[in-house]
Order: sequence, then structure tokens, then C-alpha cells
Amino acid sequence: MFAWRAFADEPGAGPGAYLTVPELAHHGVEIAFTSRHGGSSAPPFSSLNLSYSSGDDADVVRANRTRALRSVGGSLGSWTGSRQVHGARAVHVGPSERGAGWDSPANVIPDADALWTQDPDITIVVLTADCAPVVLADAGRRRIGVVHAGWKGLLSGVTEATVDAMGGAGGLRAFIGPSIGPCCYEVGSDVATLAREKLGDVVRDGGGSEKLDLWSGALVALTRAGVTDVWPAALCTRCEPDRFYSHRFGDLGRQGAFVRLAS
Repeated sequence: MFAWRAFADEPGAGPGAYLTVPELAHHGVEIAFTSRHGGSSAPPFSSLNLSYSSGDDADVVRANRTRALRSVGGSLGSWTGSRQVHGARAVHVGPSERGAGWDSPANVIPDADALWTQDPDITIVVLTADCAPVVLADAGRRRIGVVHAGWKGLLSGVTEATVDAMGGAGGLRAFIGPSIGPCCYEVGSDVATLAREKLGDVVRDGGGSEKLDLWSGALVALTRAGVTDVWPAALCTRCEPDRFYSHRFGDLGRQGAFVRLAS
């Protein structure tokens, strides 16, 4: 279902690849999950850092975003992002919101961890560095969504809220991008207890510690929302800090999850 695609060669940018879903592209839905490779950022952000808030040079971030957007056929002005606060708010994106946050963090959509749209040529984006990015797509009804799902968002119901805001689960497919895996996500007993209460059997015994399984948690939340066609990438950002940005590893950079309806 998933496939890696290489970025085209570009002067000043390093080689890199993004994860996509070719089958959806045949039906007019373009998806990309980027890694940390393929951009122009210098260390310690090297190289495809997409976050203005990281401390990276803003012009370089803008160039990185432009390159990443080409993977889904979007222009820089189509980038639409939000201030992610680990909450459950899902926002509908229309023409008036198109382009929010493309040039700076000052004009993003405020305080939302999920975006969705039915309008073509709007690229909705979440940025991550361990939290799970979830892309929702319904090629038949022409609706797409993207969710930033860390443990706080999952427990607060961001996934279910997004499916509900999009009009229900019928026809939706879900794709869970690279994030910290159950192998590495140690949490405190307070978080583990809440996760068990809210999501069931999603905490693993880590041999003296407890580890939260975000992939299983996202699956539980999606299933509760009625989405049964779910595809996890099962790629751990903490296990592969040479391939992905990982907050737990100490990275300040961010990769992105993108989805766009072709015109």
C-alpha cells in the first residue's frame, strides 16, 4: 500500500524520499509523509526541516516546504497548517483558510490538531517528531483530513472528533504515518493508566517500564469512529533518528504529513 518515492534532484538540496500511497494518487488524492532527508537545512536541523518554530533559518524552511509540497503537486501558497496544541479540535479548511501558516507561524489556524477539507488544491498539513500523523481519505466523496495524534490528542478524542466533523466514517480510509513505536515510547504510570482507561490494551510491559503503543491506540480510536480500513506504516521515529526527526532523541526539526485533492 505504501511506497517510497525519491525527490527530484534539485540544486542546493540533499537527496531524500517521501512515503506515499500510489493507489490513492490514481483517484486524485495525493498523500506524502516526509522524512528528515531531502532539504537544505544545516545541522542540527539537517536536512528537510519543515518547522519555522524550530530555530532554523526561515528562508531555508520555506525552501524545504516548497520542495515537500511538490511531492503532492501543491504550490507553496496551498500549504495550510495549524498551531498544534495536543487537543481535540478539528477545523474545516475552505478557500479563506487556504495558505494559513505557509510563510510564518504567526498566521496559522489557531489551536487545532486536525484539519479537513473537500476543496481541491488545498494542502492540509500536520508536523510531527514522534506523535502519530493520521491521514484520512475518501476519494469517492472527495474529502480528506489530517490528524496530529500524540497521546494527549488520542485520549481526548481528536481522531473520533475529526471523523465526526468530516461527516462520518463511510468511505474513509486511514493511513498512520511514521511515529514513535511501542518499542520506544516509555510513559509514566499516570499516562499508562489513562491510556488503559480510554483505549484498552495499548500499554506494553517494557521490562521495568511501561510503553504506550500509539499505533494500536490510533487503530482503536479509528475503529470506534467507524473507520475499518486502516493502514499503519509501522515505522518508529525513535528507532531511526538518522531517517526521521524524533523529539525523544532531542531533535528540534519536524517532518510533515500532507494530503491534497487534485483539481
